[in-house]
Amino acid sequence: MKENSRHELIIGGTGGQGVITIGYVIAAAAAERYRYVTRFPIYLATMRGGPAFCTVIFSNQEIAAPILSHAENAIAMESGAYGRLKKEVKPGGRLLVNSSVVNKIEPAANFQVVAVPVTDLAQALGKTQMANIVMLGAYCELTGIFSEDQLLEAIRKEMEEDQADRLALNRAALQKGAESVRKEKGA
Repeated sequence: MKENSRHELIIGGTGGQGVITIGYVIAAAAAERYRYVTRFPIYLATMRGGPAFCTVIFSNQEIAAPILSHAENAIAMESGAYGRLKKEVKPGGRLLVNSSVVNKIEPAANFQVVAVPVTDLAQALGKTQMANIVMLGAYCELTGIFSEDQLLEAIRKEMEEDQADRLALNRAALQKGAESVRKEKGA
């Protein structure tokens, strides 16, 4: 990352989809490479299935506030988050959408929309709850911000995933997401 550049991400979904986990992993990976990192989760902890959002910002320059009204990057894990986040992506930015759950995805005039069937890809792995890690792989493939190994190290540390079989499942999920983005780029 250039010394004066900054990376912004808003992740949205519902409780139980791993929105907060994506934020944890991205922030942990960023903390290894950048001087300043903020992560700001917002969720209704009393209700599974309630709205969940997480903002992650990292840079080598100071970050004035941990929240954003508009971001260069966004991830929508479900329809409600998609409806909100498509209004919050900056021109030239990117919005990744879980197309397994969001049925009507509209192209945007001033930012890139990437549909990734993360829930379906996670089901193909036999673990629907890995949809967030599939999305993480897709996001990092699209942005080029972190390598698979950097993400796996962050997962290992933050989620205490030291078991070889769990790390292998996380690697497979990251790869599924990355492959999906590569296919869309090639199309």
